[in-house]
Parts: sequence; C-alpha cells; structure tokens
Amino acid sequence: MAKKSTSSSDIYTAILALAFLAVLAATVFITLTSINYYGSDAVLKIAQASK
Repeated sequence: MAKKSTSSSDIYTAILALAFLAVLAATVFITLTSINYYGSDAVLKIAQASK
C-alpha cells in the first residue's frame, strides 16, 4: 500500500482544532468552578454587568 502524505495544512487545522477545544474546556471548567464557589447569582450578575 502506498502511504498518503498528510499536508501541513491538515496538521495545522488539527492543531487549531485541539487548541480551540482546550480553550473551550478551560472556559467551561472556570465557569462551573465559579458557579460552585460564588453561586449562580454572582455569575449571572457578572454576565449582566458586561453588557
């Protein structure tokens, strides 16, 4: 079988996708941790104050 060469564009796309997922996971983790620590009312007040 012949090997398929993976273009560097595909590799960069995969790295970008993994970086995006890492940022998304960190955001969800920080939000959930803040809700557990401060309560959901405080987090909602912060979200409304940024409008």
